[in-house]
Amino acid sequence: MTKTTFPNDIFCNPLPMPDYPVGICAPSRRGKDAQNDKYFIGPVRDFRELADPEGIYLDGKWYVFPSARQAYVSSDLARWEYCPLTFEDGSPDLGYAPSIAKVNEHFILTSSTLFQGRAAIFRAPTPLGPYRNLGSPQMPDGAPIRPQWLDPTIFCDDDGRLYMYWHFGGEGAGVFGAEFDPENPVRAMTEPVKVIDFDPTNEFERYGENNEHIDKSYVEGEAMFKHNGEYYLQYACNGTVFRHYAIGVYRGKSPLGPFTVQRTPVVLSPTGRVAGTGHGGWIAGPNGTIWQFYTCCARRIHFFERRIGVDRVTFDANGDAHVTVTNTPQSMTSGDLGWKPVSVNKPTSASSYRDTNYASFATDDATHTWWMPAANDPAPWLEIDLKQTFTLKAVQILWVEEGLNFQQGILPRPVPFELEFFDKNHELLGKRSWLELQTDHLVEFKTFEPIQACHVRLVFDNPAESLLKHGVSNLTLFGNAVYSKQTP
Repeated sequence: MTKTTFPNDIFCNPLPMPDYPVGICAPSRRGKDAQNDKYFIGPVRDFRELADPEGIYLDGKWYVFPSARQAYVSSDLARWEYCPLTFEDGSPDLGYAPSIAKVNEHFILTSSTLFQGRAAIFRAPTPLGPYRNLGSPQMPDGAPIRPQWLDPTIFCDDDGRLYMYWHFGGEGAGVFGAEFDPENPVRAMTEPVKVIDFDPTNEFERYGENNEHIDKSYVEGEAMFKHNGEYYLQYACNGTVFRHYAIGVYRGKSPLGPFTVQRTPVVLSPTGRVAGTGHGGWIAGPNGTIWQFYTCCARRIHFFERRIGVDRVTFDANGDAHVTVTNTPQSMTSGDLGWKPVSVNKPTSASSYRDTNYASFATDDATHTWWMPAANDPAPWLEIDLKQTFTLKAVQILWVEEGLNFQQGILPRPVPFELEFFDKNHELLGKRSWLELQTDHLVEFKTFEPIQACHVRLVFDNPAESLLKHGVSNLTLFGNAVYSKQTP
């Protein structure tokens, strides 16, 4: 039998980044301050996250700098490696919303002041460092930058001029921008100007799960990109805790405006495994392509528990930007593969369950529900009845961790697993195994040699001696129906 060859650049959102870090708001990171955090859903405990991705494409590689850990590097969007940054003086925690840009022959890096005190501007000869701290951003007169430095983004124009943008959430909130000195990037050369303000006539900007607050919003998560001679200043809005979190864009002929708003959101996906799609940035990729990296919601332990995704940016005849958010396998070069999710809300069974974390929660296409096997179940299994025969080609698993505690040394670990395939009479047809996994993936995505099956069983280890237990938030199988004149 001839083995099927798939493209080597197949990815599926949310992206399967290795070594997800502890969340910024988790007690192992914030200490006692976490106890007063009103955004925990239930007990205060550790969780993992990545969010707010910006980055660059350089010499055939993507360098992505999300909140919580930097940087992640890939040549194909499918396989990612965590590559720690190096600094000349220690290893600062960049916290939320890092931004990077190439400025002349150096790379400039900064991040948000949230939980960080004063911001810093760094410079390095390569995207991964070593970075030198140049100091905090300043007004033209040398005073600390005003207003508060939140979600900053760096943009270097074609002529080498440097601009930075940031937002402020208090009275007079909005997105601000200024020109900075490319030779001394801590110093603004112009007074900051407000370039984006909340526009309540743009309904998708309004705060709330259903945009119900007509006089309130969080306009943040800004990022600048130049395309066909126009400046596209994107922004996130509505609130990162909501499924209607979105990305909008303003367009102008100058880096500091004036700008005209695009009346439809560039990115909006309020349902499914990839929802709450906001704060990110565009990156110019190979062959003239442009890619939108974005945040997506998980929100199981903490409201700010998030993942990241990526999709292609297109432009219509008027120059308006559009992104179709995907949650199915995509090829970086050829686009959508036509593989359907065939397991959503199909009947399930399991070896066990704990409390009310039933097996059906693993196929409901929601990120905040999950199946958890009993604590004393050493070899849990979860089975899906697909209701007919499908040709199956890929699987995505969104794992759940219980007992995670970085301070106590209860750390993430790889989860070896196996898929067993059965026909409609429950005769075993074959297996696909990943029992030697050495890399921790909180989000797992695997393609495999196609197989036709009607029932699929996931089997994995949950060692009795381990204090870290795994469950499944989503088990999604991808493939296509096998047509038959007979009813299966």
